[in-house]
Amino acid sequence: MKFRVNRDVLAEAVAWTARVLPARPVVPVLTGILLEAGEELVLSAFDYEVSARCSVEAEVAEPGRVLIPGKILAEISKSLPDEPVEVATSGVEAVLTCGSAEFALLTMPVEDFPALPQVST
Repeated sequence: MKFRVNRDVLAEAVAWTARVLPARPVVPVLTGILLEAGEELVLSAFDYEVSARCSVEAEVAEPGRVLIPGKILAEISKSLPDEPVEVATSGVEAVLTCGSAEFALLTMPVEDFPALPQVST
């Protein structure tokens, strides 16, 4: 997976999604934010009671899914320089690059993340 997104857009989407992350999760995978890159970038969090899902525009070079620890991603994304953010996965790492800043984040197993409930409209 590989995508590029505006820093402010990413920081706002991560902060909005991270607000539902549990302080004491039932299972560790619930501390993650699921990033799905396709037509757009979709961020999701779920704790079996409350879910959050946010879609933002991104330049997607390689579609895919990755589960990143949410609190860490929130802290990093709000302190990045004002430049585009690129995220690329490599094995069990997601490398986040923004200007001269680079972070290698260990990912969690995507297949363990629970399916979000369907929202009726």
